[in-house]
Amino acid sequence: MSVIVGNSEFRPLPNNPGAKITGVHESLLQECEKDIIWYRDNFFGKSHQNYLALDSPRGPLAISVIRDADTYKALLRTTAGSERLSVSSSSIPTSFVRRLFGLGPSTVNLMEGISRNIPVRSLRMCKEPNLPNELLSMEERQVIRSYKFGVAYVAPGQCSEEEMFSNRNENTSPAFKQFLNFLGETIELRGWKGYRAGLDTSGSNLTGTHSVYTKWQGYEIMFHVSTLLPFIPGDRQQLERKRHIGNDIVVIIFQDSDVPFQLGSVTSHQNHVVAVVKPEGENYRTIVAPKNGVPGFTPDLPEPCVFGQDAVSRDFFLHKLVNGERASYKAPSFAPKISRTRSVLLYEVASKFLK
Repeated sequence: MSVIVGNSEFRPLPNNPGAKITGVHESLLQECEKDIIWYRDNFFGKSHQNYLALDSPRGPLAISVIRDADTYKALLRTTAGSERLSVSSSSIPTSFVRRLFGLGPSTVNLMEGISRNIPVRSLRMCKEPNLPNELLSMEERQVIRSYKFGVAYVAPGQCSEEEMFSNRNENTSPAFKQFLNFLGETIELRGWKGYRAGLDTSGSNLTGTHSVYTKWQGYEIMFHVSTLLPFIPGDRQQLERKRHIGNDIVVIIFQDSDVPFQLGSVTSHQNHVVAVVKPEGENYRTIVAPKNGVPGFTPDLPEPCVFGQDAVSRDFFLHKLVNGERASYKAPSFAPKISRTRSVLLYEVASKFLK
């Protein structure tokens, strides 16, 4: 099995000879979920201070501070993300007068002691009792609980995108159908109540009659399968299929062909991770290729990267896909958009309470 990189922006990940196919042995929590848990455990329902800035050198921000025994803990929320900070109380200077009256350090000394990157002059303390709930709600709105992955079938002898999207479901191989069963269950779209990933569930069959779906580790995953999406006779590009799969961040290429897959045939700007899967008997050989700018992500691929159809292999594969999408959020094409979204959310909270 091989792929042709050519002028493509995608680069196959190296295999790690020491890696193994394993189940999920690490936390799947997103960073914002970890922030929520940390805030609930250390701040929420306890006496603490919240500071807001509507217009600072770092944009809108919010910081929560609490003293826990001999430690100050802080959660700094900025447009770039959140930082969980801790500092010994003894390292923060407190003036003689403030100590005399039983007061803690000034806001300036406290913030500068926690981090030199806090624009303290822009901060205003907010004592509104509803603010902690608003801050939690803001973080929860950023938690991603559903994913959509594209799946395209490459028939024997095919190598181009046009050929790949022209395949009909009835002409796919038993191995491909078995692979779809490996990914999830085939569901009828009419009346579907779960995560639909932009598919039509009204019964009009605008996006086909069935799709492949699974619930995994508490997340919903819908697979946009090229051969289950509508085939339009006379449309060489099959734009309806490309409309869905071209908007998926992660795309699985099922390679039933012995012709090396050309990564350059994946042309959508939205696609950032390509997983090429080739059947080998009851197993699957896999190459994962992220786009330039996508940082590395676990789990590492073993050498050779061949996995079976068992539950552990499925966990490994889905884990790699989910982490691939999450890593893509940090790529140059996505990071600014995510930062802008977070900026809007922080601005809404700050403007609501800083009246």
